[in-house]
Amino acid sequence: MKKSQVILVLGITLALGLTGCGSNKANHQSKDKAALNAKMANDQSANTDSSSASSDLNRYNYHVPKKETQSKNYVKNGKLTKPHQFSYDRFGTKQQLAQPSISHVSAVVGQHNITYQILNVKVLKNSAKTAAAKQAVAQVLNLPNVPDTYYTFVINYKVTNERPVKIALNGVTSVKTNQGQTLQTSNQLTDSAAGQQIAAGQSRKFVMNGYLYHYANNPTTELSIAFGPAFNTKGKQIANAPDQLLHVKLS
Repeated sequence: MKKSQVILVLGITLALGLTGCGSNKANHQSKDKAALNAKMANDQSANTDSSSASSDLNRYNYHVPKKETQSKNYVKNGKLTKPHQFSYDRFGTKQQLAQPSISHVSAVVGQHNITYQILNVKVLKNSAKTAAAKQAVAQVLNLPNVPDTYYTFVINYKVTNERPVKIALNGVTSVKTNQGQTLQTSNQLTDSAAGQQIAAGQSRKFVMNGYLYHYANNPTTELSIAFGPAFNTKGKQIANAPDQLLHVKLS
């Protein structure tokens, strides 16, 4: 993938923090970057308003080898639920389930009438088959070097707004592993919730995707997730970040 193509795919970086949120250290992921992350994770939870981003993403459509598609473990739609199942993203990354997918995890944290609930957790073994695949993950997770094989976690979660007004989310501020790794959206982590709005009394689903160092030799078994504050639609902070971390087991 040429540099110019990457720029076309990601588009102009949009600050998702609303006007006035900058002083509150709001995340600055672009909607296009979140969309690219969702494509890599074979997930549709990350919505984007950029039709041009979707159009440019459609330029990449890796042709999965016939031998792979004939495997009993191949899952075309990317919904991996059992060990050894695998799929391919559009850039040419083979994604194999490294840990059984955990659904409806009873991990919930709430404060100020805003609740965060984990829905599904999985660890993927990723094998980059093309230069485009390496370039994509390097761009999304801000990695200087991408090995041929690496591991990531994918977490689907739901945010419920029980407040009487629409809110704008700051999203995940950091994720810490029990192996001493700290991930943030500026490095090794993406989160589709940053800057998204939720109407009063409504819920929305999002996805976060993070890089796991040395997982093959020293596997991470637990994540501690910190969420940021919430704002109104004018950019004024109306709810502090949750006091508690959300702890998630990977195995």
